[in-house]
Amino acid sequence: MNKDLAYISYCSQAHLPSGQTDLDRILDVSQRNNQRDQITGLLTYSGEVFVQFLEGPPQALHRLMSRLRGDPRHRNIIILSEGVAHERMLAGWDMELVTRQEAHLALREALGEAGDYAKVIALSSLLAKLDPDLHRGG
Repeated sequence: MNKDLAYISYCSQAHLPSGQTDLDRILDVSQRNNQRDQITGLLTYSGEVFVQFLEGPPQALHRLMSRLRGDPRHRNIIILSEGVAHERMLAGWDMELVTRQEAHLALREALGEAGDYAKVIALSSLLAKLDPDLHRGG
């Protein structure tokens, strides 16, 4: 195991009043900062929900999560998974935007692994916001 490499995934309620312009800005800044901090990852934005997977040095991930918790564009951050990684899954991805369907699958998987009631309720709520039709059909 590589103790110098960790991962974390989270979801949050998005608050982007000006839409795509803010999302483009988030991606641009994230790509620059992540390259500097040796973080790779992916981001999904559905209009109401962010789902993000990040990997990199543990201290860099800790600093990034601290910044995100103070960012008014993120509300109700829920950690989906975290741990030590054997190797990077997204080498070369400073930050990539992925589809709503991929985010839905990640949230469904996290819901299946959720151990406490509050997390189940929060994830169910986020799934319903992400795509109500997929959530009912899932």
